[in-house]
Amino acid sequence: MAPVADPRTKALEILRAVENGAFADALIEEARPALSPRDRAFLLELVYGTLRNRSRLDWALDHLSSQPVSSTDPWTRNLLRLGAYQILFLDRVPVSAAVNTSVELAKQRGRKTGYVNGLLRNLDRRREGVPWPGPEDPVKRLSVLYSHPDWLLRRWISRYGLETTEEALRQNNLRAPLVIRTNSLKTTRSALTALLIEQGAEVRETRYAPSALEILSSPGLSALPAFQVGLFMVQDEAAQLIALMLGAAPDDAVLDACAAPGGKATHLAEIMENRGRITALDIDAGRLNRIRENSRRLGAAIIEPVKADASKYEQGRYDRVLIDAPCSGLGVLRRHPDGRWNKTESDILGRCRTQAAILENCAGLLKPGGSLVYATCTTEPEENEQIIESFLSASDRTFVLDDPRPLLPQAAHHLVDSRGFLRTFPAAPDMDGFFGARLIRAG
Repeated sequence: MAPVADPRTKALEILRAVENGAFADALIEEARPALSPRDRAFLLELVYGTLRNRSRLDWALDHLSSQPVSSTDPWTRNLLRLGAYQILFLDRVPVSAAVNTSVELAKQRGRKTGYVNGLLRNLDRRREGVPWPGPEDPVKRLSVLYSHPDWLLRRWISRYGLETTEEALRQNNLRAPLVIRTNSLKTTRSALTALLIEQGAEVRETRYAPSALEILSSPGLSALPAFQVGLFMVQDEAAQLIALMLGAAPDDAVLDACAAPGGKATHLAEIMENRGRITALDIDAGRLNRIRENSRRLGAAIIEPVKADASKYEQGRYDRVLIDAPCSGLGVLRRHPDGRWNKTESDILGRCRTQAAILENCAGLLKPGGSLVYATCTTEPEENEQIIESFLSASDRTFVLDDPRPLLPQAAHHLVDSRGFLRTFPAAPDMDGFFGARLIRAG
């Protein structure tokens, strides 16, 4: 069927759904088949750009509106944000097009056409005179200018200081790099580089992960023959470092406790040269299909997907255990900007109980002398080092922290602190924000 959807209409629907707790990336993926390649790119820009700048947009609109944007109905509120983003940030979109299409959408959703028309035109005329928050309230200033929640900024400023926090926020508002992992079962990084260039992509080697390439441009990843035959998988550099920390070897028995969609499990299969056994758990049966699909495409034959709760699973004993624990995801807000608006500080404490239970259970499945890596894609201590410290503090523990640097590329050594914890945030802004700790069970 020919593409028929309008990207602005779809963007408005997605922004409205995100306010109700939906995930933007899943909704964008659903919308893709009905859009042309050009409109798909425009939809991504509209949705992620508006979400990355939501507080800034609201502040500017509120300054010019007779009522706070938050007090109007959800359709009108998101329609104003969408129009304001195009006016303030997209030079290639004529202001007249941004305003007129917003008014047409308002006829269908919200029905406040006069309000939308007047406010957006006023924003265009008076954009240079918007009084942004000043330095006397640094949390408010950063929250508005970089569109992050106040509660998170207070946490980051207390740990990293004002200057480092502002730089991290600036990086978070950039587009996330598109990084792939070379499938070493089928090719090498240098051979894949040459092939991708031949197939119309522009790529470069990354700094930290030895199998990684950044895609600078391409005809579309899924359309590349190299993707179709399983020569690579999309995976950020930070996630690739986590698998290296485990120290897996051919013929090992490995438990990947929270495995979907299979990025780290397939990486481990490559490291293990497709020899041994990887039990890949996930509590969601639907997500296990993603593991199967990726394993099949990449030729990772030693992965066995299992539907199970990692906090209660009791089958087998393993040489290596990887726990990529469910977390608040605060280290990937650049990649998932909707997370800024649908997460709260209380979510952190709620996750901690699950994380501790998974670590406690899966550690018991590790053989003496074996290694365990606990990892998250969040920035907060309660989900990271405090989980490890609490686990190790039990009097009957036979586990010790182990320095992961011998297993990591030299370029990544500075990301490991004196206690042996890996943190990519905020020191490595090119990567997602991951935490990792490597433990050894005494023999």
